[in-house]
Amino acid sequence: MTALAELAIPDFASSTGYRPVPAIRPPASKVLPTIGVAGTGGVESDDYYRRMYLLQVGYRAFLVLAPAQPVGPAPYAELMQVIKAGFGRTMTRLPEVFGVSRQTLYNWLNGETPKPAHQEKLRQLAEAAQIFSALGFKPTSLALDRTITRGKSLLQLLSEGADGRETAKKLVRIVQRGSEARAKLDELLGGRKAHLDASDIGTPSMDEDT
Repeated sequence: MTALAELAIPDFASSTGYRPVPAIRPPASKVLPTIGVAGTGGVESDDYYRRMYLLQVGYRAFLVLAPAQPVGPAPYAELMQVIKAGFGRTMTRLPEVFGVSRQTLYNWLNGETPKPAHQEKLRQLAEAAQIFSALGFKPTSLALDRTITRGKSLLQLLSEGADGRETAKKLVRIVQRGSEARAKLDELLGGRKAHLDASDIGTPSMDEDT
């Protein structure tokens, strides 16, 4: 492409006092875009001329497409998997924490996002489940009904926003103390059956299935 010709600013009105002014002639070795060809409605900005120059020296515009990242499980579905592993069959009791149907829990397990009001409770429930899994504790339905503090059970406390880890630890300690006390009683009785009072009925053991 040839160098730019000399340009002059026209005298738009004699009253303005403007006079023709010679333009700066660029070095012949420089290749510059033609001015005044931005098109109807175009804007001859710095970016426009930069792009035009790159096109003239051989560069072509192109679009880079990044590969799509693999989509993993929804975060709440992962939490539900942790809860399922920690609570086992007693997972059927967990709608009590949220005041929802059992089907809603399975919807969360399949990837549906819980309402914001349920999300923090779900995290705390997962924390409790992790404690159960780490300690090898399998909560029974009766264990979940045990009073932990303020006359309330684990599920009732979690429904009020209690800390999942600490509440689960307290439940495990309570159940373990009960089991140790019964073991000592059995040892003292030497295999004889202990007389049960009405208050003893329904006291849970560590594993009701044994």
